[in-house]
Amino acid sequence: MLRKIYEKAEKLLANRLLALIILIVVLYCVLIGRVFVLQIVEGQSHKNDFTYKVQKTVKTSGTRGNIYDVNGKLLAYNKLVYTVNFQNDNAFQTLAAKNGTSESYEKNKVIYKVIKILERNGDSFINEIPIEYTGSGKFRFTETGSKLKKFKRDVFGIGNSTDLSKSEKELRDKQLNATAEQVFEYLRNGTLGSAGTGKMFDIDKSYSKKDALKIMSVRYSAFLSRYSQYMKVTIANEINNRSIAEIKERSSELPGIDIDTKSIRVYNKSEAMSHVIGYTGTVNTDELETYNKGKKEEDKDYYSSDETVGKAGVEKQFENYLHGDSGSKTLVVNNVGKIIDTTKTVKSGTGNNITLSIDSELQEYVYNLLEKKIAGIVLSKLTSSDSAGNDRENIMIPIKKVYYSFIGNSVIDLENLNGDKATSYEKKMYRKIQTLEDQAINVSKNLVLKDTKAYKDQSEEKQAYASYVYSLLSSKKVLISSSIDTTDKTYQKWKNEKISLSEFLRYAVNKEWIDISSLNISSKYNDTEEIMKALAAYVEDALVDADDFDMTVCEQSIMKGKLSGREVCLLLYEQGVLKKKGDSDYTALKSGSLNSYDFIRRKLKSLQITPGQIGMDPCSGSVVITDSKTGKVKALVSYPGYDSNRLSNGTDSGYYRQLANSASTPLYNQALKHKTAPGSTFKPVSALAGLNEKVITTSTVINCTGLYDKITPPAKCWKYPDRHGPRTVSTAIEASCNYFFYEVGYRLGDKSGSYSSKEGLKYLEKYATQLGLNKQSGIELDESSPQVSDETSVRSAIGQGRNSFTPSQIANYVTTLSNSGTVYDLSIMDKITDDNGKTVKKYGVKKVRQLHYDTTYWNAVHTGMRGVVSGKDSSVSSIFQGMKVKLAGKTGTAQENKKRPNHALFISYGPYEKPEITTTVVIPFGYTSSNAVATAKDIYEYYFANDKTKKTLEKNNKSVTETSVGTAGD
Repeated sequence: MLRKIYEKAEKLLANRLLALIILIVVLYCVLIGRVFVLQIVEGQSHKNDFTYKVQKTVKTSGTRGNIYDVNGKLLAYNKLVYTVNFQNDNAFQTLAAKNGTSESYEKNKVIYKVIKILERNGDSFINEIPIEYTGSGKFRFTETGSKLKKFKRDVFGIGNSTDLSKSEKELRDKQLNATAEQVFEYLRNGTLGSAGTGKMFDIDKSYSKKDALKIMSVRYSAFLSRYSQYMKVTIANEINNRSIAEIKERSSELPGIDIDTKSIRVYNKSEAMSHVIGYTGTVNTDELETYNKGKKEEDKDYYSSDETVGKAGVEKQFENYLHGDSGSKTLVVNNVGKIIDTTKTVKSGTGNNITLSIDSELQEYVYNLLEKKIAGIVLSKLTSSDSAGNDRENIMIPIKKVYYSFIGNSVIDLENLNGDKATSYEKKMYRKIQTLEDQAINVSKNLVLKDTKAYKDQSEEKQAYASYVYSLLSSKKVLISSSIDTTDKTYQKWKNEKISLSEFLRYAVNKEWIDISSLNISSKYNDTEEIMKALAAYVEDALVDADDFDMTVCEQSIMKGKLSGREVCLLLYEQGVLKKKGDSDYTALKSGSLNSYDFIRRKLKSLQITPGQIGMDPCSGSVVITDSKTGKVKALVSYPGYDSNRLSNGTDSGYYRQLANSASTPLYNQALKHKTAPGSTFKPVSALAGLNEKVITTSTVINCTGLYDKITPPAKCWKYPDRHGPRTVSTAIEASCNYFFYEVGYRLGDKSGSYSSKEGLKYLEKYATQLGLNKQSGIELDESSPQVSDETSVRSAIGQGRNSFTPSQIANYVTTLSNSGTVYDLSIMDKITDDNGKTVKKYGVKKVRQLHYDTTYWNAVHTGMRGVVSGKDSSVSSIFQGMKVKLAGKTGTAQENKKRPNHALFISYGPYEKPEITTTVVIPFGYTSSNAVATAKDIYEYYFANDKTKKTLEKNNKSVTETSVGTAGD
């Protein structure tokens, strides 16, 4: 039987066709089996791995060039640190599919884990989003003005198109006016977004608002690079070994996260040099557009979206030189942006190095000296009285105003008194301030509803609350300012403080100046009383939500004694402004053995509290020191400065907010931006104009009677009711006689035989221009434009009128005076070199013109300026007693505001016979020029001292001496 079967099988196999069929069937079965394995058994794996592959060439940032001072001392450099990076990864899709969640959910989960690792190990993450969540449970922006507006435009994707429908315009307006909380909610879940926005970062409600904001800050950084999703985004800089170890250990649960190295910017002498050097930050969209204009992505100087660029100062102005050429990596990436392979690497370049003409040791000494001198002025004006007094020449600083300044300038942060890290004392003060705020809200409601007392008859506290409510209603457009008839008699009564807020608002309701659609009113038909109740309820809610009403409450509570100076000063310790450890003043203040007034004086004397923090007149100043023979700038000091290290490499948002809110404007370059009338420092211009135009000679005598009555109203000499008597041009400069120069201004306008102020102004402008005043100084940084006076030649001749110049421009002018007529463009630059030390660009002397005035004219001016320093008729010559180096100078005071002190100015040069340097000192609201003079005198002592003496002076430069009262009006 078996044999028969075998024989039949043998016959079948002998058939070739049948054998071929069997082979095909076998192969087909193998193929079917393999397809089954590929599609069914391994299908999901291959689905995950399958994607088109494409090559992408990405930029790698170059190394930024260093910045040096004139002596080769390093001011700005790079430091290599470990960073944490986040990148979109296809693993997020896989996890979302596996867990039945969204890609955003998985990204947020990973980011949250990383943030917790960093925080647990004492590291922080980069926060590029200008929103913070306060201890009082409120959101607030950390930026203001144009920066905030740009942030909102970037976030909401608002372009410049004007072709919008009505609904689109309304949405855009809502987005541009969005509160910090509304922006937060938009980024969290898409609320307030345009059509097609989706849920944005879709951050789950299980995360607290505080944690959601942290996640959001990382997602926002990635969002800014959303068009290059294969690019990594740095989310933390300079992390420690503990964080590195934990992240690497947990890498399997942290897709999209890796550790890398990166250069960060570091600054030496950062506060003193801040306004010269500036700082860096991540490039924004506007900067990208500017820097990449006309470039292709493959160009080596093309900027990628994560580039570091200069944001201010030399860092910004010389970005094209400092920025290192980009390198590149040719990457193989998949369709979700994951990097599969790196096939080619082109090494990035190093930027050029910059050497400045600035002497950083001199710069730092002068910065500290200026701070010390301003502190001395503040000390001399501090009073325990609540009143500033009635003497405009001697305006005092009430100590209660100082207590409030710590709150008003954000030195003390009210919003974080109830934060996670708040001390028990902070929380106690938070509760007290909340109680005071509740009381103030009740007072404000009463001012809206019932109070009938005229505004002018109210207490200062109630006036403050009434003004706040009026401003609040106007800003919220509940009170429609555009609808108000400003000629209306009742409105005029309100503006003139003759009626109460309540009376005005009732009238406004009846005149339909109130938008009742903003109020919680159910019926269209309401009487005035119902509307007023709804308005009061609106005010109550708005005051609770307001970001700054608590500051107004604190100010009034301090002035009324409801919040004591001791309580405020103790908060300086609790919030880390002052250190408790080793400070006996803390113990004494806490126990009550040291009162808060004396406490402030002690801390100001030791500069543990600075004028910049207090932010009351005076709190700022500038000094410009130039080389008389070249126009090179040796020091360009602006006080107060800031720590550039805290603004670079990821902005410290709390620090930036404090800088932005400070009344002392530390982000503002006083030397290049602050414009002031030059006061009597302008008199040498008038002298040279008068001499050259032959309206006076070097021997002309003009008799000062104290009151110049050739114009109406008469102009007073600062000596009035006294007089200077007979004066020549040199002795008039020495005594700073206004009368003499009034007459010069008059004669310049009377050359044709009939006085014309316009003609006089023409000659003053001519010589101001020749001497270099009517132009920007030449310094290679942003600078305000000068203005030569165009009104009243008599008053303009003493530097008043509409004369307005920056300290840098005044310094340019005194440089010309010092060398008898060589006009330069000032410069802070020495040279630019490549990374091998080869000179790329040398900044030589920038001579503009040579003035060929009669030598006797120059001598007359120099003699007068020497008399200011050493003459018997000078009000400040006693300050220079004991000086070994002969100097020349000119004082100046300038009035800007009758309710504030005068500006103090002093221009000078030395040595007198052969000038080496010039020094220009400007202290806004510095009371009297003698304060600027004393600063300049100490600068010269330091500059011409030997190294040993310099070390001693540097050591003693933190000891504040109370300034004695100087002569005003010169």
